[in-house]
Amino acid sequence: MPDQRLPDLTFRNVKYGPRETPLNLSLLLYNGGAATDIREFYKLVSNGRLGAPLMNRLPLIVKIHSVIQGQLAGGKSRLTAKSTIQSIREFYTWLDRNGQSPEIDSVAKLYISWTDHLLLRQRTLGNLKTATVAAKATTVGSILDQALDLTIGLYRRTSLPKRYNKKKVLGTQADKTKLKDSFEFGHALLDISNALTVEAIRGALPVKIQFRSGKVLEEWSGLRPASTVKYLIPNYGNSNGRRRVKENRERWEKDKSWRTRFPLINLRIQAEMLIFISQTGMNLAQVNRLKSGKCTYQSYLDGYQVRRVYKGRRQGEVEFEIFSDYRIIFERYLKWRKEIFQDDENGLLFPESSPQQRSLDLSPKFYATQKRCKALGVRYIPASELRKTRINWLVRTSHDPVLTAEIAQHTQETLLRIYDQPHHQSATVEISKFHNLLSGTYEPPSPGVCINPIATLEENAPKRAPSPNCANPAGCLFCTHHRDIDTADHIWSLASYRHYKTLELTFNHLTNKSEKEHPAHVTIERITGKLKQFKSSSSLRASWVSEALDLIDEGSFHPKWDGFIRLIEARE
Repeated sequence: MPDQRLPDLTFRNVKYGPRETPLNLSLLLYNGGAATDIREFYKLVSNGRLGAPLMNRLPLIVKIHSVIQGQLAGGKSRLTAKSTIQSIREFYTWLDRNGQSPEIDSVAKLYISWTDHLLLRQRTLGNLKTATVAAKATTVGSILDQALDLTIGLYRRTSLPKRYNKKKVLGTQADKTKLKDSFEFGHALLDISNALTVEAIRGALPVKIQFRSGKVLEEWSGLRPASTVKYLIPNYGNSNGRRRVKENRERWEKDKSWRTRFPLINLRIQAEMLIFISQTGMNLAQVNRLKSGKCTYQSYLDGYQVRRVYKGRRQGEVEFEIFSDYRIIFERYLKWRKEIFQDDENGLLFPESSPQQRSLDLSPKFYATQKRCKALGVRYIPASELRKTRINWLVRTSHDPVLTAEIAQHTQETLLRIYDQPHHQSATVEISKFHNLLSGTYEPPSPGVCINPIATLEENAPKRAPSPNCANPAGCLFCTHHRDIDTADHIWSLASYRHYKTLELTFNHLTNKSEKEHPAHVTIERITGKLKQFKSSSSLRASWVSEALDLIDEGSFHPKWDGFIRLIEARE
């Protein structure tokens, strides 16, 4: 029995299932208690194996309990509270093993020592990731900050990274891989949904789920697969044993109730729940609380706004929004749910449950779905990542963070800080658009582009360089506003234009100027210099130059100069 002198350190405002063990901080009062299985805690206290409670710990634990209680009252989920308590138990377990007893005055120093221990494990043993260390330290540090009323948090005093950025920039290939994984996961969920009909669930076992990948899973709904039961092998054991096993399996198969078919029912519900989250963008806690019932659909953008219909034909507020293509799948699920749960038409929309009778406000863990994904070789994508993928897809598709934030039920700041992932391809497009807007280009008469149609001779131009006038192609090559283009086509155009200017020199006898004094010679030198620069800059550009020169030797000229070259050759 618990010590009557101790305050109640459980959380009575949390709803538990009939077989669940309540959350409790009392075990932190005992040396070694933090590492104890909570289900065995009271038994160990009663027989004295944990010793007497360490009352010097009580004031700090009461404050920690008060902080967590306040978080629960403020809307934090029980799952978050359970995770927080687990991190605190890990902290106290380390303290117990090192002979420390934390009090209000000493816990700050002990916390810093604990984070140093975690960091050492991460660097030497490698059995902890940096993100894991940061998460544990942040969780415990946040609780202690509030318990001790600290202005500057304890985490800032540690040697851990002060800001751990978990965002990863998605390159083009990484984004394609992520979308590919999402589609494969979505296809697997749809295949499960399609296969687990009412008739299949209430039919003979095993239920075979055919996946579009070609794989087939056999679902025995709680029975061991026949191939693994030794007593089903002819002549194995005695006849009575074989008969009992066979009769028990037959009774199980004949029983079509929830008692024997809940694994199949839960698998379908989990699949539908994940599909629903991917389509609506709602978080798991919200979806877990949704109620079933009649719905109305109102067209909205490229989908529908869904409202519940109450008694007296009164319609409620919009509960969620769906894409138009999802409506058929959602209505099919509602029909399936109504037939499976005939006595619970207005219960939870996704009533996943088991003989363990977990609390209804506790979201499912999706262990069954994860197991099937592993068997299929498909990456399991948790609800939070499905939601993030949908939000990022909306941002990139709409190019409107404000609209996406409204759809996702977040502020724009939260959307960009928590959900938005840097995306390489989107960034490249945006940068290109920015530069195009900032520096518009014009098509000059020469090869290349012009960024400003105002002819300006470049500084240190050769003495015999033709003056730019936005009409003479040769003059453009000596203009400050002329730019080359990093393409094979541009190099071909330069080589073709150089060939044209070379032909001009063959008619130099028509003038009184020597070849070197002819303006075409300066232009040829400029183009030759450009081609050499392209060739020496990279192996790819060198191949472009080589290919362009081969085309010129073959008499294949760029369309921009081909006509001029044919005309000048005809003069010979």
